[in-house]
Amino acid sequence: MNHSTSIKMNKKSTTNIDAAEVEHQKAKVMSLENALSLTGFGKYNFSLLVVCSMTLQAMGMDLFGISFIVAAAVCDLELTMQQRALLTATPLIGVVLGAQAWGYISDTKGRRLTLVLSMSLGFVFAALSCFSPDWKTMAALKLMSSTFTSASNSGAYTLLGESCSCHSRGRAMLLCTCALMCSQASAAVVAYPILPLEFSYHIEFLGITFNSWRLLTAVMAVPCAVTACLLLFFYESPKFLASQGRYSEALDVLKGIYACNTGDRTDNFPVSKLLEDEENQSIVLEGCFLRSLWQQTAPLFRSPLRKDTLSLFYLVIIIYMTGSGFILWLPYIMNNLFIVLESGGGDGMNLCSVIRYTEEYTLSGNDTAIGEVCNDTIQETTLFSAMIYGALASSSNLVLSLTCGGRKRLAMMCILAMSATSAILVNLVRVPLAGGIFFFFFIMCALSMGLLSVYFVELYPTSLR
Repeated sequence: MNHSTSIKMNKKSTTNIDAAEVEHQKAKVMSLENALSLTGFGKYNFSLLVVCSMTLQAMGMDLFGISFIVAAAVCDLELTMQQRALLTATPLIGVVLGAQAWGYISDTKGRRLTLVLSMSLGFVFAALSCFSPDWKTMAALKLMSSTFTSASNSGAYTLLGESCSCHSRGRAMLLCTCALMCSQASAAVVAYPILPLEFSYHIEFLGITFNSWRLLTAVMAVPCAVTACLLLFFYESPKFLASQGRYSEALDVLKGIYACNTGDRTDNFPVSKLLEDEENQSIVLEGCFLRSLWQQTAPLFRSPLRKDTLSLFYLVIIIYMTGSGFILWLPYIMNNLFIVLESGGGDGMNLCSVIRYTEEYTLSGNDTAIGEVCNDTIQETTLFSAMIYGALASSSNLVLSLTCGGRKRLAMMCILAMSATSAILVNLVRVPLAGGIFFFFFIMCALSMGLLSVYFVELYPTSLR
């Protein structure tokens, strides 16, 4: 009786051990997304969030800092209003020109490699632009620098999003947008002590005088080099590696992230093998560059991605045309507004009338209260207004990242509705200061950039991001 009971107990015990072993083996083999969730959110993710934020801010300073530089270089480069407008808009042209190429390189060669390469070359051209003898040379160099640095507009978000678990991904990416929102404010902070400096050093062989606005141009290029160096200390995106069929490398990255976040040994990571994911496998690219570029792009406009692509691209056009486009002109518009307010004018004028009024008198030189024919002075209040906008946009984005959660669509609808209403009021309200405030809320549509980036990471397969 006792012997029989003992045998049954031994069999039951063996069965339990076998079941536990099977479960243990299953736990060691899982999908990349599940394995990524086991790495947690710790020192590695937070450090990557900081560096990706710095990368976006470096790009933002390269794009939006040009507005301060152009305003201070008006007399030195003898800029007409048309030349000033073209030079200010040049960085956005670079963003458009580089978007497709950098997206292709990021999806085929890697997120980190793309960021390191683009920010390094962006630094070189941005730094060289401080020696520009004329506006055409400066426009060409800024076009090149912005073409390269614009890679971080998608690359930084993607690297960060693909290195975080699904639970923390959206929040981390929205927090990253805070840096982009305050990039012009950062440029204003840097410009505040530099632009008033009164020094000049003549460089004979270039035929230029090195002064404060050229120094500002060089200083604002430095963050690009700094972020390129810092990115070397981080891993490639594990999702990119998996999409290339490099599962063992992806697993090594996950182990490294796990060890950094938890302080545990890499050997203790509870996953020994990643399941293959055919849905997110990269496309086999054949033929010349243009053919492979087409092979990488065409799936975006085929079912089932076509609807998402058209919807998101439409939002990108609206938000970037309004946000990025008008943010570039924030210092110019605020400078004109404060000049008029300090002169005691502007009664019964909307913001557009204020700008027209200022330009007419600046060009004619008839009103000494308004200014002279050439005026490269930036009002302190203009720099402060850029700082205030950056603080307002960043704090609003921080609130969004902590509260919107799964209500991204509702948040975007509210932001765009606020921006559209403010655009109407800018034209209707005939109080200059109120017009300036409504202009602030009009360009706050840029808050939607982070929400858009979350959608791109969530809706597209890794190989097409």
